[in-house]
Formats: sequence, structure tokens, C-alpha cells
Amino acid sequence: MKISIVKETNQGETRVLMLPNEVSKLVKQGHEVFVEKNAGSQIFIYDKNYENVGAKIIEDKKKLFGESDLVVKLKAPTEIEFNLLKNNLLFSMLHHEQNPVYVYFLGKNKCKAIEIESIFNDAKERLVDATDITGEVGVLYATQHLKKMPQDSNILMLGYGRVGSGAIKMCNKLDMNIKILRKEEYSNIEHFIKDKDLLINAISWAGEEREKKRYLVKKEMIDLMNSGAVILDLAVDFPNPIETCRPTSLNNPYYIERGKIHIGIYGYPGLVPISSSERYSKQVLPLILEIANNKGLEDICERGELGKHISKAIVNPEKMNWKKFKPKESRASYIE
Repeated sequence: MKISIVKETNQGETRVLMLPNEVSKLVKQGHEVFVEKNAGSQIFIYDKNYENVGAKIIEDKKKLFGESDLVVKLKAPTEIEFNLLKNNLLFSMLHHEQNPVYVYFLGKNKCKAIEIESIFNDAKERLVDATDITGEVGVLYATQHLKKMPQDSNILMLGYGRVGSGAIKMCNKLDMNIKILRKEEYSNIEHFIKDKDLLINAISWAGEEREKKRYLVKKEMIDLMNSGAVILDLAVDFPNPIETCRPTSLNNPYYIERGKIHIGIYGYPGLVPISSSERYSKQVLPLILEIANNKGLEDICERGELGKHISKAIVNPEKMNWKKFKPKESRASYIE
């Protein structure tokens, strides 16, 4: 197959999904790999590093998209990039349920996508995953905004899944005073939030709760925290359990509301782009090899366990009535 690795376009995003070590393995198996010019330069992976393992550097984005069978990109393309897709496959994080406009753009250009974050094994574990990094680096970033030493800071933790476990791990490493709130204690959250310096949310809020805008932490409760306190939202659902939270970006990572710094970054691992790029590159290699060696998605579900997992993450606009998701106006800036 012809495989294109695309430079990330989100503001503040410096990662690249595949690094030269993994690209070399694609080339050795007979696949032709194109890499967009300067795709990895911001994390010190240069064009010559890709060329040294047999990849070709392409500067013309239209050529990069148009001449490949499989387009590989960490974050979803912009509207302009979507329109460069022509009957090929996209391998990317989409979160299409929150962003149904992506389904429209795929359908418009007669493309299918493999949604990276939806590839799970039989134990419901993501095969491409950096959620523990999210928890760890989120806490590290939040400490930059606290006015205290970590060991002098009091933490209230909501949730303790994989993201939450990463946050708890880092809090313990920093010797922070952490209280993990159990579900049976939710009704008394007003008591537990008092005199806290950092409130961390790692609860994946149910869709019904989001739709009805039900909150675990109401805005008035934020006032009970210490002066200079920080709210760290690691789940980045919206709305979410904390009424004052909304998503932020790598380029604009925080805002202030009710006198408290709020952090809710889409893509926390982007704060440590070298570490997360290295992890993602290793994780996606076997998936991309499976697709490439199969020459696409046809009957991929029959290619063992990995093929079965990939098949369940296919976004096929033809099966989703894609035209109903047409945006009323250009969404390019939103997608970026």
C-alpha cells in the first residue's frame, strides 16, 4: 500500500503519529511510505531521519493525500484536509459521536475511516492508549499553577479509572495530600471540597447526565476551595460533573472562572510530545501493518484477533446516513 503520514494541524500540536523506527518496518514489508515535510521537526525528528529508513518526503499536501491508499494522522483532519481525501482510507482519532460533522466529510469524499480511539481488545482495553500519561502529565501541569509546594497542597480526586490512576500515581510521587472521593460520598461533596487546593475530575460523565446538565460540583461549591485553587478536568467531557468546566486546548490550556484556574485540555499527552509520540508509534504499527498487508479493509475481520478489533472501529459513512450531518456553515476553524 501507499501510506501517507501527515503533519498535525491543531494549534499547539507538535506530535507525529509514526516515527522513523516504525516507518522502517513498513518499508521493509514492501509498503511505500510518504511523510509530509517537517512532520516531526518540532520533536526533533527530521526529514532526513525518515528518508534514511526509506520514506519519501512530500511537501504538496494535495499530492500527499491524493496519491495514498491510507492517510495516517493523529488528530482529525481539518475541513480542507478532509476535502483532499479521495476514495482512500483515513487512520485517525475522530471521536465522531461528539463530532458528527466528520462523518459528513467522509461521506462527501467517499472515504472510510479507522477511528483509532475505538480499537479495543476483547477485554475492552484500548489498543492505542495514553490515558495514564493524561493523568500524570495533567497533575504535573496543574502544579505549575498552584502557589504552594506539592507536599503542602490538598487534593480532591473524582474518579479512579485508568486516567484517574495516572493522576493518583503522580500525586503520590509528589507527596501531595490526596482524598479520593468514593461514590457513596458524592452526596457530601460540599464537605470534602472545602479547603482544597486542587480538584481533579477523572469521571467519564454519562451521556444522560451531560444532556440534562446535571452537576456533581455546582459552581457555588468552587468558592469553598482555597484561594489560588486549580480545577483539573482530565475527562474533558462537556458538560461534565463540574459546572464551571469547559474544554481547553494545548494552545490555550486554561481559563479563570470564579477566581480559580480551570484546565481541561483536549489531548493532555501533547504536553509531553516526545514521550506520547514514541508510545503511539509503537502501538499503531501492528494495526497499520495489518491494514496494509490486507491491502485495505475488505474482509479484515477475518484476519485473526487484530483484524476483528480493527473492523469494529471502522467509520463507514454510507451506513450512517452521512448527509444529515452536513454543517450549516464552514467548520474549518472548529475542526482545527
